[in-house]
Amino acid sequence: MQSQTNINRAYPTLRLGIESLEKAYPMRSFVFTLILSVAFLTCTKSDLVSPDTLTGTWVEVSARKDTLIFNLGRLGTPLPKTLLVNRGKEINAGGWLLPKLGSGYYDYELQDNSILVINMLSSSMQRSAYKIEQKGDQLQIENFFELGFNQPATATRTLVRLR
Repeated sequence: MQSQTNINRAYPTLRLGIESLEKAYPMRSFVFTLILSVAFLTCTKSDLVSPDTLTGTWVEVSARKDTLIFNLGRLGTPLPKTLLVNRGKEINAGGWLLPKLGSGYYDYELQDNSILVINMLSSSMQRSAYKIEQKGDQLQIENFFELGFNQPATATRTLVRLR
């Protein structure tokens, strides 16, 4: 104890530094705990993506031009493991009004957090995997339909379910 008092007398700024650290640590641990708690509370767990939870019509949020219809035909009849992409129509170079690139029927399969798609009108039998995540009535999916089938994803699109 004698050596401690000698140190305190010889180095008064050291003693003040240690006391301020002792006061600061409880505050730091409180702030760290608070930040960690907020991080856990704000994280929402994704819903399990299954054909049953996907069934229905989904519309892209930002432009509201792209529509994905899972497991249903044009007349509302059940079509299991089928995805219809409606992207609107455009006039091509020849003057014909045709569906936009990427529109049409796709066969799909779900694996973990990916959707494997194949265009039903394509001669290719290769399925391409794209990331998919569902949170309630919101669906986030990598954009496989903008550039056409079997191309790298251009972005992740957010869609909402139509009631």
